[in-house]
Amino acid sequence: MTGLYIGVDGGGTFCRARLVNGEGTVLGEAVAGSGNPRIGIEAAWQNITNACLEACHQGNIDPNDYSKITLGLGLAGANQPLEQELVIAQSSPFGRRYLLTDAHSACLGAFDGQDGALLILGTGSCGVFYQNERFHIVGGWGFPLSDQGSGARIGLSALEHSLAALDGITPTSPMTDSINAEFSLSPEEYVLFQNRQPLPKEYGAFAIQVFEFALQKDPVALKIVHEQVVWISQYLDCLIAKGAKQIVLAGGVSDVIQPYLPKHYLAYLCESKGDAMAGAILMAKEQIGRMAI
Repeated sequence: MTGLYIGVDGGGTFCRARLVNGEGTVLGEAVAGSGNPRIGIEAAWQNITNACLEACHQGNIDPNDYSKITLGLGLAGANQPLEQELVIAQSSPFGRRYLLTDAHSACLGAFDGQDGALLILGTGSCGVFYQNERFHIVGGWGFPLSDQGSGARIGLSALEHSLAALDGITPTSPMTDSINAEFSLSPEEYVLFQNRQPLPKEYGAFAIQVFEFALQKDPVALKIVHEQVVWISQYLDCLIAKGAKQIVLAGGVSDVIQPYLPKHYLAYLCESKGDAMAGAILMAKEQIGRMAI
């Protein structure tokens, strides 16, 4: 049997796994829940394992051969030693695994292992610049302290503005009216939402409304978008200052917010050659990242 590799893109909302053989032929691909260790390592690892097992099932891989499969894991939230230790400690039916964050794997995939920079704008956010086989990281320290420009931060801002409008502190708008209706026009409902410690993706769900209302010129929605554009511009400036000549924007927020970015960044933006799973597969093949057996 030729080499088998699974590349895992463990984002804050979904976990995706792709199984390939040594020639790069895709044998299976599956999706499960969040692969971010910060949701709880047991839940995240179960989602990762489920996605990998489903990919193997699609590829008709004998369970006796699982131990011969090398994993490349690009996981959101795995940028701290504690989270890395938790991931490394998990049992697995598979062989060796190599661990980095989803930003690392996405950057490797975007440039097929060559030099370049990537800014993820998804549930969370992070910038990464890969040059001369070294990674340079910008942001990505987690919601709510970091992750500017992300869906979670945009959604949080939408809730902040809507609650302030409900209290009469700031002007209302169609967007704040819509969100306040979801909370039954009750500040107490906001508090209950906050007190149950919602996941970043639950805040990120409100980002969809922000962009929908921004297209309708809603003043509060546009204010939120422009506030986040300032942050994204600062992230891009930082990557450029580090030497980035080409930058890929990735993640669910990137497409909808790109029209609002200052036009001079267009000279740096380029299309991705591959996705985060392709980068994670490269990690597995080239033995890039922290290793566990």
